[in-house]
Amino acid sequence: MAELIKLEKTIYSNSINNVINSGFTQLVPQSTEVIATPDLDVSGFFEQYNLLFFEIPPSGSDDSHLGLATKSLDYLGVSLEDLQSELDYLRQENVELKNQILQVTGLNPGEIEEI
Repeated sequence: MAELIKLEKTIYSNSINNVINSGFTQLVPQSTEVIATPDLDVSGFFEQYNLLFFEIPPSGSDDSHLGLATKSLDYLGVSLEDLQSELDYLRQENVELKNQILQVTGLNPGEIEEI
């Protein structure tokens, strides 16, 4: 059977809005300072980049040389891991080719650098 439940609502005052912030402004940064950003084109960006080059940390965040390089490589569809794998492969291939040269020519390992 259905049971009837009586609900009561007590309104104290609309002045509660003067005490409690109900606008969710605590979730938004409180800064009212307007930060002026210059209108940069690509050329202006690279001028600024060159001026800031040594102030940018090598790695550690997205605002670093590594972060910029990673973001650019992602845009190009290339990953650092792919580049490192290719470099490792080419180094190994270089060692193997040097060994083949040594076998064919009969040279000593130090002499191969002179070729």
